[in-house]
Amino acid sequence: MTFIAEQVRETRLASLGQPGRPEASPASHPAIADAITAGDPPAAAAAMQAHIDLVAETDL
Repeated sequence: MTFIAEQVRETRLASLGQPGRPEASPASHPAIADAITAGDPPAAAAAMQAHIDLVAETDL
């Protein structure tokens, strides 16, 4: 588990080092949480997909 945690940490640091990325990623988290809290599965899925798409565009 320590190895996996280290890999996640390194990937996160590399990702957040990309221009504009530190501002974009946290901005998508409230949308995900709000949709889940509201009990709106389609909105939660859409918000999560938007976040995944953002992450997928990041060059590591």
